[in-house]
Amino acid sequence: MKLFLKRIGYWLILLLLTDLTFILMTWLLRPDAMKSICLFILLFTAIIIGVGYFLQCRTQKKEINAVESFLNDPNEATKQALIVTLDNSWAHVIETGYARLKKQNADLNEKQLNLQNYQEYIEAWTHEIKTPMSLMTLVLGNHKDEMSPYVYSRMEHSRRQISEDVEKILYYARLQTAHVDYNFTRFRLDECAEEVIREFISLIAEKQIDLVTKWNPTTVVSDRKVLAFMISQLLSNAVKYAAKKDGQVFVSTWQDDDDHKIHLCVRDNGAGVPLEDAPFIFEKGFTGNHPDRQKATGMGLYLVKKYAEALSAEVNLKNGFLMSGGFGIELIFPCVV
Repeated sequence: MKLFLKRIGYWLILLLLTDLTFILMTWLLRPDAMKSICLFILLFTAIIIGVGYFLQCRTQKKEINAVESFLNDPNEATKQALIVTLDNSWAHVIETGYARLKKQNADLNEKQLNLQNYQEYIEAWTHEIKTPMSLMTLVLGNHKDEMSPYVYSRMEHSRRQISEDVEKILYYARLQTAHVDYNFTRFRLDECAEEVIREFISLIAEKQIDLVTKWNPTTVVSDRKVLAFMISQLLSNAVKYAAKKDGQVFVSTWQDDDDHKIHLCVRDNGAGVPLEDAPFIFEKGFTGNHPDRQKATGMGLYLVKKYAEALSAEVNLKNGFLMSGGFGIELIFPCVV
């Protein structure tokens, strides 16, 4: 109502002035009939305002619907409907806006198509490169005795690093898709972690890191393949940032009786993470100020966090829990009966 009065303010003033003029003329010409005529004039004015308000509301509703239809689907039909609904005086403005929207939509569609093609190419590339990677693994295994232990360890480390980077690319590309399918099954969490650890045995031995495991047989419902990737990222970080001398990595699983949840923790005895960096450790591309992390991509923990959210798991940062500092991350799963 306030908007209506604001829009017809000038006309309302003119109408009231007209009423006052007729009332004044009635008072001058027929003072005895002034009361009845004044009531008629005021009643007629109220009816006019009410009808005008009703028509204005209906017109405004049509205009809003026409604008919404045009914005939701800007095409020739909705454009013409908007011009007819508003007024021909708006035709130039609407035509200009339509041309700009059309160009922006065309640019956006082109960018989306380019992005989709890029994502499909990256995903196809990550799958194709697995063939030479598998061949490389086979060749290294068959010719292990022909190489010195040092050369073999360096080659195996490089193969492992390339494989890990390819997995990151694949899982990052998977996050960008509109719909991601997960295969939820029931399995032993400790067995899944042991499978991942076996892939790191050669790297752990090369770095002379003491691996300590503590298993409490626990069962979770999750996507085993995705979870294995998450654990591999945590283990890779722990091995990379463990203390250079007497390095240790701890991996454990247990069920907490207090919160009735299942925990998996991967931690090391390295320098830990500076307190100012801790809140950002899971952000994409964040490497922090630690000298050892400057060569990192900052993608591993970001992917862990994102996939934990997708699997309805929690991620808990354990920083400085050991006397020598240390850093660890917990994955916490709901206990499904």
